[in-house]
Amino acid sequence: MNTAAQDDIGIPATGDAVEIAVGNLYDVTIEKLVYGGDGLAHIGSRAVFVPYSAAGDKVAVRITSLARNYARGFIERLTEPSPVRRTPPCPVFGTCGGCQLQHLEYPAQLEAKSAFLRESLRRIGGIDWPHEIEVIGSDEFGYRSRAEIKIERDDAGHTRIGYFRAGTREVCEVESCPILLPAANRELQRLHAEKYLIPSDSTRVYLTAGDEGVIVTPANGASARASEFDALGTAHQHIGGIDYAFGIRSFFQSNRSLVEELVRASVGEMQGAVAVDLYAGVGLFSLQLSRRFEHVYAIESDRFAANHGIENLRANGIVNVRYEAISVEAWLKYKSAAIPRPDFVLLDPPRAGAGRKVIERLVSLAPKVITYVSCDPATLARDLRDLLDRGYSLRSITGLDMFPQTFHVEAVAHLSADFGF
Repeated sequence: MNTAAQDDIGIPATGDAVEIAVGNLYDVTIEKLVYGGDGLAHIGSRAVFVPYSAAGDKVAVRITSLARNYARGFIERLTEPSPVRRTPPCPVFGTCGGCQLQHLEYPAQLEAKSAFLRESLRRIGGIDWPHEIEVIGSDEFGYRSRAEIKIERDDAGHTRIGYFRAGTREVCEVESCPILLPAANRELQRLHAEKYLIPSDSTRVYLTAGDEGVIVTPANGASARASEFDALGTAHQHIGGIDYAFGIRSFFQSNRSLVEELVRASVGEMQGAVAVDLYAGVGLFSLQLSRRFEHVYAIESDRFAANHGIENLRANGIVNVRYEAISVEAWLKYKSAAIPRPDFVLLDPPRAGAGRKVIERLVSLAPKVITYVSCDPATLARDLRDLLDRGYSLRSITGLDMFPQTFHVEAVAHLSADFGF
């Protein structure tokens, strides 16, 4: 059978002897989704990753690249759609790189994200968690309070406004974004309607929604530093009875509809004498912990975020939180011995996770309870493995869907010490 005929009918994915070639078409069944949003299938024994697919899809896949242990391809023909498929509500889904899962019914998205967490725990951390991993859902759309809108101009003077195309640095025109808060989406629409509002040298526009309005901040590559942006405006949100202020580029959770649930899942009913908040940002957790602990230490290396946190303490009349504008690594090494042994430590590191040195020094403090808030299942699993190997037990893990329609998932893991306190 020649290649053209094979392309026409598809090659069944059975047996290890199947030869795989770039450009050929193969009939496969999508087995599951993997972290990153792609569907996983097999051609013989080789894994094939297929974007914008759904578990249960029967598809004809065109192979686009080969690696030693896997291949990548795209759906050329959807032979039998999965029952969890739906028509994506956004007209640029699949072109715009912002979302990966709009083609899935929302319960299927939550189920996939629970599986992402479980698989990372097992494969990376060697943790066979025997219990359910609930992923708490959000408003599917209209939830995102922050966005970086890309601006691109061509030689003919045409201005494109939107997000990067999937897998590229080219701008995909996006006139309306369904995942933005309605107020932020109106500002995006206004940028399209009144392009003269965008300075000629701008390469991006930041949208930052507070409870009282949206801050619109044009920027270019030369002025993209957090210090300059934070001087341009401060947004405010009221969460869990506390007022928070944060800068244009200071980190702050962007799912307005689920942030209070994240606080509840992370802080819970914890209480005691001393709590430590590592990677504290502008104080989302520290200020809440102030109600439950006599003393709270908030550690944040970004001094602009720490300054917002200190101002948030003052604005809310909170006097039992001490901010330290220092890296977590340095604070644990040089300053942590000066505080009483903590009852509770909360850490919410960036995507790279805490890492072994931080875990080693954290364990030397011997906190009775540790809560780890993570935006990356892989680094969470790695760090949990280190904590388990150093005398802690995993008591619970919960997911929160802070970014519906994308592959991202937040997780909150609670651990307790197996040793005496």
